[in-house]
Amino acid sequence: MESRYRSCTIHTSASIENGSIVGNARIYLPTVNDGDEVESHDMEFHLSFVDENEAIAFAKEGAIAWIDEHEALSL
Repeated sequence: MESRYRSCTIHTSASIENGSIVGNARIYLPTVNDGDEVESHDMEFHLSFVDENEAIAFAKEGAIAWIDEHEALSL
């Protein structure tokens, strides 16, 4: 699932590792200049999720929190 938050694009998904559901998020950061390489930040959440939807929702919340924290540091 893809969404936008502030100036970033967030891609979230769920996967199965060792029989457990894992929430995944990849944050694509905005480029400063056209032609710059796109930077990204990957996150994995290994918790006791009930289903894939819960894992995806948690991954999105975690990505938003990461963006908020890192945008505040860059001010």
